[in-house]
Amino acid sequence: MRSFQEHMELYRAEHRTVGCKISHLIGVPMIVASFPMLYVNWRWAIALFVVGWMFQLAGHKYFEKNRPVLAADPANPWTYFAAIIFVAQEWASLLSGRGLGDSGELKHRS
Repeated sequence: MRSFQEHMELYRAEHRTVGCKISHLIGVPMIVASFPMLYVNWRWAIALFVVGWMFQLAGHKYFEKNRPVLAADPANPWTYFAAIIFVAQEWASLLSGRGLGDSGELKHRS
């Protein structure tokens, strides 16, 4: 099993395009929100979960043109944690005006 650092490096390497990053910025929070939503409204929870996955899969199919990291290593708990950390880092970078990640794409222009 890979270490967390190795897994984050792999995850970042498999999510380089702007389209894939944006699809994950939307999809991952939807999936995460679906779990507590189960206690409020199970239909909304299922909708959030399914649509969140649709965003992520579309990002890989149409923009990244690769398979999701989850498909390669679904038993590794770091796979799920890496997605949340990746999206949190991307949102922090975007909201602080630095743009999306360190790939040089969608940088804030002065």
